[in-house]
Amino acid sequence: MKTRSYLYSGLTTTLNIVLFIATFGRFIWLEGRVRNGVFRNWIRRFRYRPIKFVEPASEEQIIYLVKNAGELRVFGAGHSFNDGVVADHTLMSLDKFSGIIRKDLANKQIAFKGGTRVRKVTRLLLEHGLAFRALPSHDAQSIGGILSTDVHGTGGHDWGFVSQLVKSIKLVDGKGDLHECRPADDLFKAAIGGIGAVGIITEVVVEAVDRFKVEQKTEISNLSYVKGNLDRLLSENDHLSLYLFPFTDKCQINSWNHTKEKQSFLGPLREFVSISLDALLAAWVGNFLAYSGLLPKLSSMAHSLKRGTNLVLESNAAFNRTIYHLHQELEFTVPYEYTFDVARRTLELYEQMYHQGLPYTILEVRFTPAGHDRTFIGAGRGRRSTWLDLLTNDTRGFEEYYAAIEALMKEIGARPHLGKFCHSFGQADMERLHGENFAKFIQLVDKHDPENKFANDFTRRLFRD
Repeated sequence: MKTRSYLYSGLTTTLNIVLFIATFGRFIWLEGRVRNGVFRNWIRRFRYRPIKFVEPASEEQIIYLVKNAGELRVFGAGHSFNDGVVADHTLMSLDKFSGIIRKDLANKQIAFKGGTRVRKVTRLLLEHGLAFRALPSHDAQSIGGILSTDVHGTGGHDWGFVSQLVKSIKLVDGKGDLHECRPADDLFKAAIGGIGAVGIITEVVVEAVDRFKVEQKTEISNLSYVKGNLDRLLSENDHLSLYLFPFTDKCQINSWNHTKEKQSFLGPLREFVSISLDALLAAWVGNFLAYSGLLPKLSSMAHSLKRGTNLVLESNAAFNRTIYHLHQELEFTVPYEYTFDVARRTLELYEQMYHQGLPYTILEVRFTPAGHDRTFIGAGRGRRSTWLDLLTNDTRGFEEYYAAIEALMKEIGARPHLGKFCHSFGQADMERLHGENFAKFIQLVDKHDPENKFANDFTRRLFRD
């Protein structure tokens, strides 16, 4: 067993949970931050000392800094799995540019500063009796950050992306000019999923709904059953996702549905315990089985032992998760009709490479509907999509598997999520995958950032090879 790597993953996951408990939920250790002038992303993979670190507290300061900066990158939670957060010169945090700008409660619209974390956005909405229709699963990210990576939920026919809830944004481009953009504007579409290449999102106007409760269920089933009933499962549930596992036909079904039922007794505590237990089991038990060579024999039994849950929670508590174990993520989209073929090939590749010493891995499968037209290069643009999200313990051995998966995804024409692990894709791949939409995106980058202030090695590889 790769003892040092195994212990590191388990201990950091445990420490993250212990510190969260000890601080009554006020401190999350595994979160990107600058301390003593050194930046670390949330999984500590990118550690460096930027030449300059800035924390503007107003839109005017952001404009001034952009006009007078060299190369500049912005980070929120640092919840990134690639080097898009590494700045050549100036690193900017918008943590001090956070909160509500204005309210139009009659129309259920609230304007938030771009640096406002999702967990704070949901709390402020709740104070006004409002909520997001749906959310991504991580609450540490900033509202500007989740739009810059075109973050999505999961559902059947009527829910897809957080950008669907946005009425307008304000953006400071590379010339220091401030633009107000609406969903029909090309600059809006370049900003959504554009990983900051056209500017810094400083304001987001959210169109909320009345606060509501969600019944959240998880259950273990056979993959053969899910294959035969996926269309029905998607139509019967407001939100649905799957967890698939290597070396077994077992599958976890996750569903979220609006409900008028009373909230579960101690629901948030029970949800925290469930999430934390899953994280600890993945880090300690999952990795032990993987590295000891026992996973092929024990995978079916281990995943059959997992108990399902059934909780009624406030919507944000159901959609969002705060505690995460130390892991890597690689995510792609494929057309919905290819869901199980590509999922099978992804897991088979893990099983074929397992003898090389791969860490514990699961495959999360999520769904977004067709018609997404608020982005030029977002991975879910246009078509009905299945999102295949590999979650691998951040321990030795994952790199070879992820490289093989990227090669497979290039072969089948899958689109990468640019906020996740993305090491081999370049400009030629982006042109092939997005065609004329990529050309429009590049034209807007050239227009709004002519001096390449928002560029770094990651964006240059994707957009300027």
